[in-house]
Amino acid sequence: MHETPNIRQNPAKPPSPLDGMVGRRSTDLAFYSDSKVLVYLIHGVTGTPTEMRYLGRGLARHKWDVYATTLPGHGTRLRDLLRTNDHDWLEHIKAQLAFARDRYDYVFVAGLSAGGLLALEASAFVGVDGVGVLSPTFIYDGWNTPWTHAILPLAMKWIPRPLQSVFFHVDGPPFGIKDERLQARMRESYSPISLLREWLRACWARRKNHAADNRTPASSAATTGYPVFPLKTFTDLDRLNTRVRSRLRAVTAPTVILQALEDDLSSPRNAQIVHDEISSREKRVVLLEDCYHVITVDKQRHSVVAALAEFFGAQLPKEKPAQRNHHLADSLLP
Repeated sequence: MHETPNIRQNPAKPPSPLDGMVGRRSTDLAFYSDSKVLVYLIHGVTGTPTEMRYLGRGLARHKWDVYATTLPGHGTRLRDLLRTNDHDWLEHIKAQLAFARDRYDYVFVAGLSAGGLLALEASAFVGVDGVGVLSPTFIYDGWNTPWTHAILPLAMKWIPRPLQSVFFHVDGPPFGIKDERLQARMRESYSPISLLREWLRACWARRKNHAADNRTPASSAATTGYPVFPLKTFTDLDRLNTRVRSRLRAVTAPTVILQALEDDLSSPRNAQIVHDEISSREKRVVLLEDCYHVITVDKQRHSVVAALAEFFGAQLPKEKPAQRNHHLADSLLP
């Protein structure tokens, strides 16, 4: 198996096209192998690029460049999320994809949950060679969907927009993850004691360094994401969902849709919606067993790598090294 290319750190090496990425953040992940192929990854809303790390490393083993972005308002403090919306996320992705399109022969985009919807929408603005939609969520109909989702439409309609920032949904087990070890880690990270400890540490660091910059990431937000989901962000997502679904016919790039059969947040019905309503001639649904919503970190994460590698590799010219991708993808299976 090939060694995973790492972020370029040796100044003696030739510059990477990713070095000048517009809107680059310190929390972004990049794997560079001097390839003409780029896979651009988008995490979910309130998540972080960390949830795309395993996927990025796996795809990088195919000698492709990989870039996992940080959505605006993420990886720092919750107030930054409240200052951004779905339009900010989309414009950020469009700008970075346009940057990549000018520098790579082949560009693929894949996103998790709301990141998958953003990938679909962005593909209608910036030409890409393939789209990966992971755990798409138009309808909250998973087996563990909180009862509060039933009153969301009323809350979003009747609570004034300025007040929506003070209402939150607190994330809880299983956190979209079936793997019990990862569940325990998330439970510890999101416990009140851990959150208080992290807040005190961040306050002390800002006071000590006289750094009141809101964009300075706290470690928990940069790695595990935000533990709460503001009502205002639900409203942003509702607007995103409505807009993307109305524009699915504009999606023509080859598309693969992956979803867990046991998705706790959104059932495979959502994957079927994407498949049936996009205009892509080449499209495929892959249903995964033994995992929940966050399939990029859960028990079948290796299958996610394999499915994307196979599908994206099939879009490349036969004479390219990507011809070997099918065997490389198989080598990732246990």
